[in-house]
Amino acid sequence: MGLLHLPYSFLLGISAVQAAVTGDYTERYRPQYHFTPEKNWINDPNGLLFYENVYHLFYQYNPNGTEWGALSWGHATSADLSHWEHQPVALLARGYPGEITEMYFSGSAVADVNNTSGFATEDGQVPLVAMYTSFYPQAQLLPSGQRVRDKQQSQSIAYSLDNGTTWTQWDAGNPVILNPPSPDEAEYQEFRDPFVFWHDATQTWVSLVAISKQHKIAIYTSTDLKQWTYASAFGPFNAVGGVWECPNLFPLPVDGDESNIKWVAQISLNPGGPPGTVGSGTQYVVGNFDGTRFTPDDEGIYSEDATPPPTDSVVFENFENDGDFESLGWTASGKLVGASPAEGALGGQQNVTGFLGHRLLNTFLDGDQTTGTLTSPPFTISHRYINFLIGGGFNRNGTSINLKCEINGTSQTVRTATGHNSERLEWTGWDVSALQGRTATIEVVDTATGDWGHITVDEISFSNTTLARSRTANWVDFGPDFYAATSFNGLPRDERINIAWMSNWQYAAVTPEQGWRGAYALPRRLSLKTVNYKPTLVQEPLGAAWLPGPNTSGIDTNYTDLTRDIIPKGTIEPLNVSSQAAEIQLRFSAAATTAVAQEGRFGIIALANRNLTEQTQIGYDFGTKEVFINRIRSGNVTFDATFPEVYHAPLLEADHDGMVSLRIFLDWSSVEVFAGHGETSLTARVFPTEEARGLYVFSEEADTEKVSIRVRTVASVWK
Repeated sequence: MGLLHLPYSFLLGISAVQAAVTGDYTERYRPQYHFTPEKNWINDPNGLLFYENVYHLFYQYNPNGTEWGALSWGHATSADLSHWEHQPVALLARGYPGEITEMYFSGSAVADVNNTSGFATEDGQVPLVAMYTSFYPQAQLLPSGQRVRDKQQSQSIAYSLDNGTTWTQWDAGNPVILNPPSPDEAEYQEFRDPFVFWHDATQTWVSLVAISKQHKIAIYTSTDLKQWTYASAFGPFNAVGGVWECPNLFPLPVDGDESNIKWVAQISLNPGGPPGTVGSGTQYVVGNFDGTRFTPDDEGIYSEDATPPPTDSVVFENFENDGDFESLGWTASGKLVGASPAEGALGGQQNVTGFLGHRLLNTFLDGDQTTGTLTSPPFTISHRYINFLIGGGFNRNGTSINLKCEINGTSQTVRTATGHNSERLEWTGWDVSALQGRTATIEVVDTATGDWGHITVDEISFSNTTLARSRTANWVDFGPDFYAATSFNGLPRDERINIAWMSNWQYAAVTPEQGWRGAYALPRRLSLKTVNYKPTLVQEPLGAAWLPGPNTSGIDTNYTDLTRDIIPKGTIEPLNVSSQAAEIQLRFSAAATTAVAQEGRFGIIALANRNLTEQTQIGYDFGTKEVFINRIRSGNVTFDATFPEVYHAPLLEADHDGMVSLRIFLDWSSVEVFAGHGETSLTARVFPTEEARGLYVFSEEADTEKVSIRVRTVASVWK
């Protein structure tokens, strides 16, 4: 559900002013082939259900503005996952537009084809049943006779007898799961997002519910969708930097082998997303499920998140020398004046793990009350990457490590990173190739005095070959804007389709859409493929807007093709097409041609203006074997300090023929990249000006061989 980042007083506020909506889906930044609401705010997709050849998409919706509030379930339907028809609001916040007594948070939906619930009133009638989190803003006695506490989250159900057009809450029995399963897990204000499905082998309904702050997923079973029995729980493991939300669990064959079925647990968390991002993310774990218990595979659980630095590292500061910070050349302010690096885990006060050596920077001196700054000696940026270990508080404005450069005569923060509310130090780093030759300093800031009001840093180093990343989880998507992913019920067992919210709680409330706010990533078909000797989630983008067939009205079939034996290093060449809504297919040799080493970058400059002062760069790094999206100069980047950044995702294996394949989807305010066979994806929002429509091919530092490029524009699916 994702609400801990905002104060409660703000969450209940409902905007009384709404920007005008044109009605023709041509507002600035309105995606043309991704789902968006007609107006107002959306966040998590809910209740994805395929029934009677119709895809039902429900979603978190504010009926009264473009901010989070009055959470209800919006509804849309589609026959092809591309062209959507808006339906009436399915579940309207109880009491709206007056005093709200119940909001409807995230959940799921099923077709109760055997009428196990007994909701059907006629022979042959199939109830659709939604299971969702009821959020109660105040303590109250419910019609069912149950009492709920202030700000309680519990699980409830509603049903529809007309294929999803109208819905009835089961007030006689709601909530069907009142509290978390045991007293030591009494996080009744953080207990949400049920995912319900039918388990054939045991002939029972199964529901997963997140015990969010505990980093646990509770499993319940039922025979009628009304009475639920607690069965087990799994977690915590892997990424635990933020609250867990929006769990999914589903089976898939490995490599198409029906005799080798694995179960995939999909979990969102906020904050604590993929390395190099700030805020939200979605992870997955592969394992086995017997109807009551999920057991992760050992090779998918990461117990150690600190990995060795790259072999070519040049250490800038590891805090190992004796003395205080000033004697190490750093300038201190505030309560950090006269302070020294901490010995180990600071005398046991903090359970810091993953640091190298015996000393590290830790501002937990007078507990979280310590505030101040530490500024490194000036240095010249001489390498492509700056890497470091970081832990402590997630608080961009209060606890951070910043890279500062002189730009136009003033010192400006050009890169920044923060902890994830965890004492585990994780490798992260910055791509500073565009800043080489500039004079810089590194600044560590701690102005926070509340919970997690401290920061830990160790092993700051420079590298030309590796952008350091801790492997703490299996990420569904490595970009900053892929959250609350959930999958469709009602499809055949081996057909699993995902949809995710294309945003991030770090800045979702301030993105510059007008009259509407929020969009969904492309629907994706999921499969499991063996990569590096373990089952790996593979994603294929879906939608009639670009697939061959009878429903391709959105396609401009006039392709722009470019084939070259070699594109020399230093090339920036315009393509003979300009568009903000397009699909781009790239294929090229994984071996860069250089005299010294395998290095360099190749890709597309998209959404560019004429002088390239505005652009989004998408491509592949031969040295690090990573796909990247650079949105530092992508248009409007001023609404949040963390937004302008470069995001990376590993693509360790080339195709069997030694080639790299990328599919890039541009859509007015979004970029999605699928690499290889779909084992790697990156999703990011961007907000370019209307004039930024140019497309270019570029090759940096190396010649790129065997290049083929295909571009086709995509027209609006809303017309």
